[in-house]
Amino acid sequence: MTDAEVGAMARQLGLCYGYNRGLPQPFRLALCGLRNAAPVAARLEAHCWRSWVLGRHEEPPWGTWPAASLVYLSADAEATLDRIEAGDVLVIGGLVDHANVASRVGLARGVAEAHAVRTARLPLDGIVSVRKTSLTCLAVLQILANFAESGDWAAAVREAPALHCAPMRKYVVWH
Repeated sequence: MTDAEVGAMARQLGLCYGYNRGLPQPFRLALCGLRNAAPVAARLEAHCWRSWVLGRHEEPPWGTWPAASLVYLSADAEATLDRIEAGDVLVIGGLVDHANVASRVGLARGVAEAHAVRTARLPLDGIVSVRKTSLTCLAVLQILANFAESGDWAAAVREAPALHCAPMRKYVVWH
């Protein structure tokens, strides 16, 4: 990742953590793959991340949880995430998918599948089109939180604040 991408990823993680803290039913968050994410971890120091209440794992998700419980969220996955089951560990792959770089399309999905981790995309079809290869980590977290509360994907997507403000709103076309 470039230095700008590292900074943007650290900001996204800080926003995700803050948003999650304000939820009535917050998710149990964890940062994984820290061994290979030293630049992001260093940049997170400005966000006082060592005081955050979340899991920290040196290994990637497939080295931390059983592969059968993992669902790697990827915009280019063939399967759609229709529901969230108890015991599912949802992986938002920000370090790979963060930048809108054509050479990275399919990379996260390929890595997940190489580790026998199932992949899924959010059910955005018919609700919204995004003229970008991936959503921000914050937008994904907001959609998941809204769905966990309402059980309605359409409402969850429409009510995600990140899709209605800069920088995402310029990439969003509502149906």
